[in-house]
Amino acid sequence: MTPLQKRAWFGLAIGVVMVAAILAVFIVKGVAAYDEDKGMRLIVMGLFVGGLALYALTFSFTRRKSGQAGVLRDERDEVVMRKAVNVQLWSVIISLVVWMIVLSEIYWDRGQMPVIFLFLIAMSSLIVNMLAQAIGILIGYRRMR
Repeated sequence: MTPLQKRAWFGLAIGVVMVAAILAVFIVKGVAAYDEDKGMRLIVMGLFVGGLALYALTFSFTRRKSGQAGVLRDERDEVVMRKAVNVQLWSVIISLVVWMIVLSEIYWDRGQMPVIFLFLIAMSSLIVNMLAQAIGILIGYRRMR
């Protein structure tokens, strides 16, 4: 398994755990509580920032350590990374379209949506981007077999 594949598997695991934990908080506390409960917002923000920080650590798997010889990413890895960007792009676009459709249908009669959804949209876009990159890398290697 290449270092890039290891990074993708770790990134996927971190992303799935982060999403599950955030969803669990929303299920237990309720979506409406997010706007009113500062403690809940801090918990969700901690899970979000902590997950992104852990994901950032996975990049050390594909970086050359000082004094280390050899190639960590070859031509095959570069091809996989270029194709993974398409998965990322389309995943983020689709998630934004889903947010737009769902929120416009729910809040159409009110004429406005709660401001708190802007943060949730931004947070979910970053999470989708992270998960889609890992999935795109893994799909790229599977197709190369």
